[in-house]
Order: sequence, then structure tokens, then C-alpha cells
Amino acid sequence: MMIIIVALSLLGMLAFYSLIAYVLIRFISKKAFKVTLTKLEIIEIITWVALIFVAFYTIRSGSSSMFLPSVLLFITLMNMRISNRKQRERVKQECT
Repeated sequence: MMIIIVALSLLGMLAFYSLIAYVLIRFISKKAFKVTLTKLEIIEIITWVALIFVAFYTIRSGSSSMFLPSVLLFITLMNMRISNRKQRERVKQECT
């Protein structure tokens, strides 16, 4: 029973901090850079920051079993970013 309570509290903390990060990224992008980001772009930024944090933590702790998946996720996210950029350019060309 105690494990369930701990797991729920960890999920609650994750959801709360993700919401705070979402609001702060949206606020900073609007005020400082005068750019309105979409929800997917904000979620992508949060994912990048989380992966960078995991990578630095695994380097610090010396755990290669966690570092390899984070590197593979970096590669996947970079490829996704490139394909999304190409798709946005294609949509812009179709609209004009």
C-alpha cells in the first residue's frame, strides 16, 4: 500500500513540475522572444531538457546502462525535428 502512495505522489510531482515548466516556457517565449509556441513545441522543449538532465546524471553517476538509451533518444528526437521542419516547409509551399 505504501508503494502505491509513493508512486502516486511521484506521478503527482511529475505532473505538477511539468505544468509549471509548460507555463514558464510559454510565458518566456511570449514576453522575451515575442514568439508564440505551439503545445507540441513546448512539450518537445520539456522532453529535450529532461533528456539532457538524464544524460548528465548518468555521466555523473557512471551508469552506462542508462546513458545509451538517452543517446539513442537524442538521435531519435533530432531526426524527428528534421522531419518536422521539412514537413512545415512543405506545408508553407502548398499554402502559397
